[in-house]
Amino acid sequence: MSQPSTTEGPVDRALPATERGRRMRARLLEAAREVFERDGFLDARVTDISAAAGVAHGSFYTYFGSKTEIFRALVAATMDELYASLGTGDGAPGGDLPSGDRPRDAVRRIDRANRRFVAMYRQNTALMALFEQVTTFDPEVRALRQAARERMVGRVGHSIAQLQAEGHVDADVDAEYSAHALVAMVNGLVHYWLVLGAEFDEDRLVATMTGLWARSLGLPPGD
Repeated sequence: MSQPSTTEGPVDRALPATERGRRMRARLLEAAREVFERDGFLDARVTDISAAAGVAHGSFYTYFGSKTEIFRALVAATMDELYASLGTGDGAPGGDLPSGDRPRDAVRRIDRANRRFVAMYRQNTALMALFEQVTTFDPEVRALRQAARERMVGRVGHSIAQLQAEGHVDADVDAEYSAHALVAMVNGLVHYWLVLGAEFDEDRLVATMTGLWARSLGLPPGD
């Protein structure tokens, strides 16, 4: 099957100005998710998305220029949600650490963040599998993937640098490259497990990822 064109329509179409328009756009995104997860990207059709949303075929084009454009919008919203879950509350590996036993607090935060990442990835497994597929031929989706990864790497790198400044992590640790390696480990293992079907025990896997993360930085391995 031939690959779709990746030059269809703008990526950053303006959001609707009315509440009704925003609801309709959200309905189309929800329908698109259903169709993409059921049929895959290549076999999904705009007519099927419109039907799933319960709108006329022509109404689709009021909000999106093509199935590629709606897929990009769906992926962008999902990635924002995924990484926002890692940046809220007291569980993010980036941001300011709480008072108390700082190194152990940091490891607990890493563990909570890893568990939230697993939960979010599980919730979006089918879409994340398609996301990886489409990155191979759509430069806009590939750019979304890279930007999301860079945001997470930046937060992790900031956290490592903060711990270095406090004397909890050796100064000779390369914060930037360590952040890239640690994020790649978590993302790659979770993808291998949930998308490719490897058999892992969730608690054991998360504990292992957290332990490797902690030991690589010279932090206590955790409770």
